[in-house]
Amino acid sequence: MTTITQTTPPTAPTDGAAASPNRTRADIQGLRALAVTAVILGHVVGWPSGGFVGVDVFFVISGFLITGLLLRDGETHGSVSLRRFYGRRMRRIAPAAVTVLVATVVGAYFLFNQPRFWSTVGDAVYSFFFVVNWHFAAQGTDYFHAADAVSPLQHFWSLSVEEQFYLVWPWIVVIVVALVLRGTRAVAAGTDAAAADAAAARARRIRLRVLVGVLLGAISLASFAFAVLQTESTPTVAYFSTLTRVWELGVGGLIAVGAPLFARLPLALRVLGGWAGLVGVVASFFLIDDAMPFPGPWAALPVLATAMVILAGVGGAQRHLFPIVNPVTSYIGGLSYSLYLWHFPVLVFVLMLLPAGLEVNLVILGLAFAIALVTYYLIEQPLHRSPWLEPRGRGPADAHGSADPADPSAAAQVREARREQRREEWQDWRDRFGAQFILSSIGAIVIVVVVAVTVQLSVRGSGPFDLALPSGPAAGDILGGSGSPDGTAVDPSATNPEDQLQADLWAAAGATEWPSDLSPSMDTAIAQNSSRNPANACFEVGATPDEGSCTWGSGDAPNHLYLVGDSTALAYAPAFKWLAENSGGAWKVTAIGLYGCRFTDVLVQNGGAGVMDSCPQRKNDVAAMIAADAPQLVVVSNAFALGQTDTGRPLSATDLVASTVAETAEYGVPGHIVYLAPPPLGADLGTCYSPVTSPQDCNTGVDQAWTDFEAATTAALAASGTGDHYISSLPFSCAQGYCPAFAGTRPTKYDTVHMTPEYSEHIAPALRWELAAQGLM
Repeated sequence: MTTITQTTPPTAPTDGAAASPNRTRADIQGLRALAVTAVILGHVVGWPSGGFVGVDVFFVISGFLITGLLLRDGETHGSVSLRRFYGRRMRRIAPAAVTVLVATVVGAYFLFNQPRFWSTVGDAVYSFFFVVNWHFAAQGTDYFHAADAVSPLQHFWSLSVEEQFYLVWPWIVVIVVALVLRGTRAVAAGTDAAAADAAAARARRIRLRVLVGVLLGAISLASFAFAVLQTESTPTVAYFSTLTRVWELGVGGLIAVGAPLFARLPLALRVLGGWAGLVGVVASFFLIDDAMPFPGPWAALPVLATAMVILAGVGGAQRHLFPIVNPVTSYIGGLSYSLYLWHFPVLVFVLMLLPAGLEVNLVILGLAFAIALVTYYLIEQPLHRSPWLEPRGRGPADAHGSADPADPSAAAQVREARREQRREEWQDWRDRFGAQFILSSIGAIVIVVVVAVTVQLSVRGSGPFDLALPSGPAAGDILGGSGSPDGTAVDPSATNPEDQLQADLWAAAGATEWPSDLSPSMDTAIAQNSSRNPANACFEVGATPDEGSCTWGSGDAPNHLYLVGDSTALAYAPAFKWLAENSGGAWKVTAIGLYGCRFTDVLVQNGGAGVMDSCPQRKNDVAAMIAADAPQLVVVSNAFALGQTDTGRPLSATDLVASTVAETAEYGVPGHIVYLAPPPLGADLGTCYSPVTSPQDCNTGVDQAWTDFEAATTAALAASGTGDHYISSLPFSCAQGYCPAFAGTRPTKYDTVHMTPEYSEHIAPALRWELAAQGLM
């Protein structure tokens, strides 16, 4: 799923010299409707591919409107009222946003597992303080959190970007206004009073807009350049960063700065520009996808296209843009803020209860629209139109005009008149949209919920992994008796530990209730991830750890085994630690590698923080250790997942296996290499494990990539003639093609890839059996 975004407030006033400050521009409302529709469809149905660029449309709109408000305030009153500005922002942003945050946390409590619930609580706190974009950027570069289940509040990141921008930009405008006023008064000194006032007003407007434009242009250019550079180096951080998005708001602000000039453009040019911009916005939804460098430079397409539409409308209404200037788009544009706030939590929660499909998509769209209606009419608009946070001083520029500051009584009358106007607007809203519409909106929600429950009851229990399996076969029945899967002979009097593992896996695959005696619990396993792994420090980024600190078993053991690779090797470390400590002094094991770093002779791209910097040196150091030590065994485990080089060249399963074989050839121990397959990909535990799901929801099959890697590995070993070995993970991961989330009393994984330390240690006897079966231990 493409990372999603947040809109600006949908009904902020317009700007421009030729436009009334209280007039809502229909073309901007239409742009909002277009943007929010693209984003929602992109996330719910996966079309259009570039629907996520709708947020860039909103950034430009927001920059235009807010910069226009600040400039108009400064030009009209000679100063900018920050109290009034931030009061307006809070009335617009806070009511609906806080409602969604609270509702999402409550929903998460009932629908999510405990680790995901507490993660959502943390996301809500970050969102409330407008810093969640940096939180998500950090998570996206954290190797062990990059694949976490998507947050239902992920779309709040861009709201944080906007508010961070507006914590700084208004103060810059305040400073500029103060400087301009001081300079203007100096110029006007000693001239005729009336002429001086007119000249001062003109000079103030010109100087203010020129200086603001120069500053904003410089900031925008620097931000765009930084966006291009950071998108290339750290694309995840670039996507969420405020610094790489400021230029998009700046482009909108520059249109507001130049509004008096743009209002003079010929009608024919404005019509042409408006249509060209609209075509560009729509084209960006289909031409851009999440594989392209974004936001730098490809965000320039929707940003500049949106700017053209806005610019073309500065001089007057754009009735010719009928696709976005009509009653329907104006209405949806008004709802866009609430629609956007709600659509993603609704999407995440509904998919917790229902399988994806056309009917479910309709439920998501209908439910999001119904809840947005209620939020808009019951919460967003009443509080926006209320006197809440309205300063006692200067009110909006309206029909009451401005009072002479030298006449306190007149100023008081104007202030009271404006407060009365605000109360009248609020009362007018309540009269126009009373209880009847609110009740009808609530009724719409009830209808959609009933439909959702009906669909759930009709499809629940018919998912692809509802197995209706028996209670589980006896040990030994699944594998057909003792012996390893490849048929290698072993002591027929010994009991194959894989038999019991298979029985446990088979029983778990057929379970319909989560066991109460799992140790650790699923919640604990997910929350603690690799932190309990005894080799965790031996696979971290940075300097290569000391070999002695990563070795277990007797120091004078006659046999030495190295376990190397990426985080899948780390997940096997508890099993090999057990082998060393239960070998009777015969073996010592050194486990060393680097999570996210494939042990291949090519550098495979990884977004984990510091991984690409540490990976080459770590592989070289490990190769030098092994070559100097000449151990009896080297076990290599890398992820069975496709990838690309650091230069962007795609790597197939065959490419990656061949590269792994080439890397291990540098160890100088042919015939003593064991390629240990990782378990097949598991289910997303953040989604499939919850109070409203069963173990059936977490069953998976053997993914195609895993099958391709196994085939490529066995083919490469057969062709190499080195006598190296391969061990499959299926005997202790899956039973007859079904891979459950637990076996016996232990969770098998803490995410989609990595085994829990407890289960890794539990399979140690099976690994020893496999090694012995191939004459290696």
